[in-house]
This record gives sequence, structure tokens and C-alpha cells, in this order.
Amino acid sequence: MRRCTRNGCRDHARLTLTFNYSTSVIWIDRLLDEREPSSYELCETHWSRFNAPNGWRLEDRRRVEVLPFVHRLAG
Repeated sequence: MRRCTRNGCRDHARLTLTFNYSTSVIWIDRLLDEREPSSYELCETHWSRFNAPNGWRLEDRRRVEVLPFVHRLAG
């Protein structure tokens, strides 16, 4: 497990934040398979304290995607 990228934190990272400066958007993703140099990986504690800068928008991309065959199981 990788560690949180906050200085001095020893907790395990749980999610990835990526900043898009041209559109003032912060993407929240599940922890990526590999660390990206332009992203931040935060633990639960630091994520719960995180506030987006004024004028920035958070986009949570951690939602579970529906598999194409799932609708067949329901009927």
C-alpha cells in the first residue's frame, strides 16, 4: 500500500486527486494502480479535511460503473 502524500503522514492513501488548472476542476478517483507525479494521494483523514480552492469544482469519478450485462440479470 502506498502512503498519503501529505508531509509527515504515515497513513495509507485511499484516493487520488488530480488538478486540472485550465478548467479549475479537481478530479477525485479511486487510488490509481500507479502513482502519477502530477496527482496527490490522500488518506481518509486528509481527504475529510480537504477543501477545494475558491472557484474550483470537485468531480467525483469514483462511482461504480454499471456493467453492460447487468440488466439481463434483473429480468
